Amino acid sequence: MISGLTVACYLSAASLVKSGGKAQAADPALPLIVWQQAPSPPAVIVDGPSAGDGYLQRTTDWLISHLPGYRHEKRMVPIPRALDVMAKGEFMCSNFLYESDYRRNFLIFSDPLLELQALTMFIAPEKLNELRYAMRDGMVDLGLLAHQNKLSIGMPVGYRFDEALVPGVNDFLQSKMTQSAGTTEMTIRLFDVSRIDGFISYQVNVNYYREAGELGRETIPVPIMGVPVRPLPVSCSGDKKQAQQIIDAVNSLLSDQQNRQELEAFYDRWAAATP
Repeated sequence: MISGLTVACYLSAASLVKSGGKAQAADPALPLIVWQQAPSPPAVIVDGPSAGDGYLQRTTDWLISHLPGYRHEKRMVPIPRALDVMAKGEFMCSNFLYESDYRRNFLIFSDPLLELQALTMFIAPEKLNELRYAMRDGMVDLGLLAHQNKLSIGMPVGYRFDEALVPGVNDFLQSKMTQSAGTTEMTIRLFDVSRIDGFISYQVNVNYYREAGELGRETIPVPIMGVPVRPLPVSCSGDKKQAQQIIDAVNSLLSDQQNRQELEAFYDRWAAATP
């Protein structure tokens, strides 16, 4: 816990948490933080036996409880939409967005909140040989993969990456063999019934859908060239002074090692699950 916080502070923080789509009553004089959320298990889980146990869901709730000097509101906004409105200067904070040169034009980023496993391609074992021509040094090159006509690879539409984050992604998305017309859940279902040969996602997603009994088909993880393990920060848009004040408060929390361990446990619950 944060040293110096009293029981009164925690009670105050609890009164700020948004419930049922509307912010609970709080001192209207306090500045408001709007937190972007995206319903994408296991980051945010809105139904089923693990509802509320999403790692970014719990991370956001943790931040809300540890920032009692603000009112808080959570909004479900898909990542592509969030990036669009944030780029236009609308005030919003998120813990869903990687840092990049382009995004630094309109976002203020905190220190790393979590270290996430790298975006990965998951391929059916019987299709691995057909993928080898697009691989270099044990990793798949999306630029090479974009020009093939044998493997159908799914990529959820909720992902939004630029070339700096995922080299070759633009050509890959334009490929006639790329299936990008659904959510992560839909993409994994297509794979599970052998409608596609592989998909791009994260190991935590695979772990979640296996635990939920919605993915039975075997997968082989293949690293994507140029896509390392990346830190995930908090980011805020809008007025830069306001955004920087929030980020400074977040960084103060992250300077405490015990706080980091609490946050990492939310992610490890899914990262360490049996694939």
